[in-house]
Amino acid sequence: MSDSINIGLIQREIIPNDPAGNLLATVEMMTACSDQEVDLFVLSEYWATGLINPVESETPDLIQDIDGPTVESLRDFCRESGSWICAGSLAIRRKNGLTNTSLIIDPNGKIALEYDKTHLFSSMGEDRIFIEGDKLRACEVNGIGVGVLICYDLRFPSLTRRLANAGCEIILVPALWPEARIDHWETLLRARAIENQVYVVGTNGLLSQNSLFFPGHSMIVGPSGDALNQAEMRQSVIVRKLDLKQLRNIRRTMCFLDDEREINEVSWHSD
Repeated sequence: MSDSINIGLIQREIIPNDPAGNLLATVEMMTACSDQEVDLFVLSEYWATGLINPVESETPDLIQDIDGPTVESLRDFCRESGSWICAGSLAIRRKNGLTNTSLIIDPNGKIALEYDKTHLFSSMGEDRIFIEGDKLRACEVNGIGVGVLICYDLRFPSLTRRLANAGCEIILVPALWPEARIDHWETLLRARAIENQVYVVGTNGLLSQNSLFFPGHSMIVGPSGDALNQAEMRQSVIVRKLDLKQLRNIRRTMCFLDDEREINEVSWHSD
């Protein structure tokens, strides 16, 4: 079990409907971090395409195959750099439809985790495009338990708690979170970290599309709710070493997870 991990958040300006251009720019930003010895890069939601709109003529060209060129290029990068990647999320073609899927790829280029977003954001029509996932996913990255949620999933606290109870010490949250509710993004990242005594790593994209603006504000939050780094409205890379000894010490001193009781019944009383 490792005592630390070097995380690199890639917050970049997403070019709508341009998978090749977004891939090139993302790989260039990761390559520029070669002297910082990043163990795990984390990309944003829809980092390769921008928003997926089912009525646009370009949409078929934006759907990825799990063995397609975008994923293969990321696998090549992992092999060459020796780093892990959480590939934000991609619109992935499945036999029974499309999923909004996050991948974790290991330094050998193997896909270690596939997580399909379980809570689709109906207000933006995701439920009309994608099939919702039905399982949470976690894996070990350098011996550390890591779980993944995608954007809207962050609003449902039971998901983070289940990942924490399963042994995750780091929760990755790739997102496209809009400017209108960016205060919710920052508050929820802190809340999920405090509630579960985990590191929460939120990578939000920069994007202007469909009269919406997604302003970045990517954050790494420590298990006590402190923001360790934050990127505002500009393209940037955040690199931060996470101290797992500190997290484990916090849990030993006062572990909320051990004290939780599951109370399902609500008893209503009236006059």
